[in-house]
Amino acid sequence: MEPRAREVCMRTACLGLLLFVAGACASSESGPAPIDSVDPRIGTGGRYFGHGAAFAGASLPFGMAKPGPDTSEENGVSAFHHFSGYHAEDTLIHGFSQVHISGTGAVDYGALLLQPAATFDLSRTYESGYRLRFSKENEHLSPGLYRVTFDDPAISVEASASQHCSAYRIAYPPSLSERWLILDLGHALPDCRVEDARFDVADGAVTGWVHYRGALTGRSGGFRLYFKMILDTPIQEHVGWSGRELFPAADSLSGPDIGLALRLGAGDPVQVRFGLSYVDEKGAADNLAREMPDWDFDALVRSAREAWANLLDRVEVEGGGPEARTLLYTALYHAFLHPTMVTDGDGRYRGFDKEIHVADGFLYYTDFSLWDTYRTEHPLLTLLLPSRARDMARSLVLMAEQGGALPRWPAGLGDSGSMIGTPADIVLADSYLKGVTDFDIERALHFILDHAENDRPGGRTGIDDYLSLGYVACDRHGGGAALTLEFAIADGAIANLLEALGRPDVEKFRARSRNYARLFDADTGFMRGRKADGSWMESEAEFDPLDTFAQCYVEGDAWQYTFLAPHDPEGLRDLFGSAEAFAEKLEAFFATPEPDNPLAEFLPRSYYWPGNEPNIHSAYLFDVAGRPDRAQYWSREAAKRFYGLGPDGIPGNDDLGTMSAWLFFTAAGFYPLAGTERYLLGSPWFDRMTLRLENGRVFEIRADGAAERIYVRQARLDGAALQDPWLVHADIAAGGTLEFDMSENPGPFLR
Repeated sequence: MEPRAREVCMRTACLGLLLFVAGACASSESGPAPIDSVDPRIGTGGRYFGHGAAFAGASLPFGMAKPGPDTSEENGVSAFHHFSGYHAEDTLIHGFSQVHISGTGAVDYGALLLQPAATFDLSRTYESGYRLRFSKENEHLSPGLYRVTFDDPAISVEASASQHCSAYRIAYPPSLSERWLILDLGHALPDCRVEDARFDVADGAVTGWVHYRGALTGRSGGFRLYFKMILDTPIQEHVGWSGRELFPAADSLSGPDIGLALRLGAGDPVQVRFGLSYVDEKGAADNLAREMPDWDFDALVRSAREAWANLLDRVEVEGGGPEARTLLYTALYHAFLHPTMVTDGDGRYRGFDKEIHVADGFLYYTDFSLWDTYRTEHPLLTLLLPSRARDMARSLVLMAEQGGALPRWPAGLGDSGSMIGTPADIVLADSYLKGVTDFDIERALHFILDHAENDRPGGRTGIDDYLSLGYVACDRHGGGAALTLEFAIADGAIANLLEALGRPDVEKFRARSRNYARLFDADTGFMRGRKADGSWMESEAEFDPLDTFAQCYVEGDAWQYTFLAPHDPEGLRDLFGSAEAFAEKLEAFFATPEPDNPLAEFLPRSYYWPGNEPNIHSAYLFDVAGRPDRAQYWSREAAKRFYGLGPDGIPGNDDLGTMSAWLFFTAAGFYPLAGTERYLLGSPWFDRMTLRLENGRVFEIRADGAAERIYVRQARLDGAALQDPWLVHADIAAGGTLEFDMSENPGPFLR
């Protein structure tokens, strides 16, 4: 990173922290509407492993259409900083793609690009020829609306969306002698490509499709995005291109590098609509006719805002200050961008077998970053939107039916197979345990147990080792320690599910869920990888618990994986010999400063780092160590250290809402242990937080003075003092009141 860029990032992070702390010291009984507290800029910046990759365009909650800008720096596009197509430090917009994904650690989507232009010739078929410069002060981001005015020419573009359609309102300066629109079907984000495409021009509309392969979706063959594009302005001239050859008045072209330029007639501003479908061209046309029957752009924006407001209003807060409100509601906004609902308006969707199916009585979803989202995102949806969680569970089961196995990371029309473990097991078990039971649990259980007992493609890598040795040997499988720990979490979820269903083999899977203990080295105090012969992978002298790229772990080090047993925190505690020793280890994990390293800004952080999923629950483990005061302190401190109001305000990739959902639970004062019914208590941020649940009940969290006081003296549920610093899901789902007595100093509550 250039010194100037580094300085800007550091200043932004520090400003976000100062504003957060200052806001936390404020006390306001009322504030703006939740939707007006959302700042979509948060998470759109950051560098390297600190890049949030948040989507910067317009979308409905869980919307398929996500029109937004694809940007670049002056010297090109870095894939690592453009997973969602956008980076906050960029100054050039290539154009506006119709579909995006938010917060991933891989580049995907970004298909079907639209860009206005003042003229057209062969040079405008290159992205370097049609990209336009913009300034941040001329850019606006809000839920359901993106707006920008370019520097020169001063063309303004507004983008909004319905569920399956994108809409644009484009104003050209009167001084321009010509007005053009460029539709680049060959456009792709870095590390992605267009396999093939086609367009047809007829009756003032453009129809066609793009076969697109992203870094994730491409692993299952990519997706075909069908579209219908209409304008409210006559097309005076159209010019197609293929490669570097122009085809004036071409009504149809096909190929991987094609595009279309449209010279527009009179009328300003110009409106453009795209109907989209993953099913077929009829689906795209029908979606457009159904969702955008007229040209009232402002009504579309109002409708999008209303859709967001209806969800965000389920969570009401008092106190805490404006900065805390912005962090909370922006986190919810990000959490509700995904998974993606891809069912056409007539109920059709394209399944993992690439065939067309009909969703009968539910909506089909895709884009589940399950290794990430099982920890916080899906528990959040199960809590606040169980009807959505039900449809997502149904979707996962159908993916298994059509694809042969439960997916690990569904992306588009198939399983990308990204990351490790069988996290779908945990999501399905977690949903069922928390009352989301209206899906085919028998078929779900069939696929869950098949993964748990057999070596299947996309299943448990190293399952033979796991079943015979009780762990995955690191000399046979990369990431063996990480695999073992993730398998144990899944086995714990399976045991809980079997118990809830009254099925046999509960104790078998309960015993397997304790396999994490086989990796604990009492001499060093860390989870370590073993060889097939039972010996440690490295000698004690060679073992480095801060080696992020060690063979036995995946995206983390021994420090960050040592606490990965959220399904059995008491068992994990006991490995350390005493609650006191466990608390000391946790304290060292959080309090030890980052080691000096001139390359630190390019690498994942050491010790506790919420940008690394395996350790994001760790602050709450103090609750089972007899030190809930440290859970209260470190959960607050982690939020203040790693989250903020700037573009770098999310600590690493948001991972389809995972980091944002963590922030919600931390602000609420309770945190889910996925695959169980438990929530461990922390320190709520607001004097009041009211959760309006789908079942009509209300759960209220009261914590007077929470902004200034981080410690909990006592907690009461419906007036009864809690004897332990945790809840179960039924306590919340039933509605009621959770009261925290807050203090400036650690209190006697379970000390």
